[in-house]
Amino acid sequence: MTKGKRSQLTRVGVFYDGNYFWHVSTFYYQHHERKSRLSVGGLHRFLRYQIAQMEATQPELCKIVDAHYFRGRLSASEAAKAAGDVLFYERLFDDVLNAEGVTQHHLPLSRAGKGKKKEKGVDVLFALEAYERALHQEFDVVVLIAADGDYIPLVKKLHALGTRVMVLGWDLEHDGEQKKEPTTTYTSFELLEEATYPVMMNELIDSRAYRSDPIINGLFVSKNGADDRLRDTKGRPYQAPTARTRPIPESTEVKPVEDSEDESESETKIAEEPQPKLTMTVQESLPVPEVKVVGKIQLPDLEEHIKRASEPLPEITEGYINALKAGFGFIDVGMSENAFFHYKSLSGTVFNNLSVGDHVELELDRNEKGQLIAKNVTLLLD
Repeated sequence: MTKGKRSQLTRVGVFYDGNYFWHVSTFYYQHHERKSRLSVGGLHRFLRYQIAQMEATQPELCKIVDAHYFRGRLSASEAAKAAGDVLFYERLFDDVLNAEGVTQHHLPLSRAGKGKKKEKGVDVLFALEAYERALHQEFDVVVLIAADGDYIPLVKKLHALGTRVMVLGWDLEHDGEQKKEPTTTYTSFELLEEATYPVMMNELIDSRAYRSDPIINGLFVSKNGADDRLRDTKGRPYQAPTARTRPIPESTEVKPVEDSEDESESETKIAEEPQPKLTMTVQESLPVPEVKVVGKIQLPDLEEHIKRASEPLPEITEGYINALKAGFGFIDVGMSENAFFHYKSLSGTVFNNLSVGDHVELELDRNEKGQLIAKNVTLLLD
């Protein structure tokens, strides 16, 4: 069945990097003021509303038709010897995923240096499953709950199928218990740049503008047992959050540095209750935009990239913003490549006050991968 003959539903496939999702959920449970884990059901509801806004349709017409969760796992005998009730809490979270219709994929953890266990092959399985299912099930949108830049080839392949890709990203930091350096979780900005719909979740969650938003609050397991996230707001339609209208939280400072070591042996205490699913009425009158990608993917010339990265930077101190996304953007500095900047790269300027075409002052640099970045970006009033 071709997309042109199919119903007007926006078909969504969701793919979880389980270790990444576990790190984020644990951060909110242990280190964030919310003191609650992420809700799988609440996250799926958020996705329907967010995708509906970006696809110019209605939440009732956005359906998660397939969802998959990937993670390395200790063997039963190893989990029984681990500290805490690891088996119990793994089974508890299995029940949560099963209740939400999420298919689980587990690979055995492999032994790394100093006796630690590491995931091996999970990202490859993730990419293969996501691409194969997008190819055969003809998803309109694929959601990647992942942070690694290694998934960029997957995103390009999905775009070649005509499938839009949403990436949910988090930039988080907290003090480690036994580490001198802070523990951090971050999302590759190259992955966000490649995505059709990049969404920085930590900015939405911490934004004071959405502090009482039922969809944002529904991202977390309810503390009082009430199923708040299934209550529609009467009298007014829900408007999904957008990057251009939310303020940057004053109390949130994050540093995009390397992620912490794998903690698969830690206790996975996921104390969620299965949530009932929403019943939506499908309307057949609204058109859904269709995107077709024709051609082949052009891979970058590695030698040319290395040569360009080794060349000294010109003395350019000004440029014009030519793209803005959720928490980051790109500046035209008159070179063959645009300069990437993050909202934390701004100096004396609020990100949400910027617009495409704004004249800015900046300092050019390159990151460890040789990519052009802008620092100390300041808005110039012409």
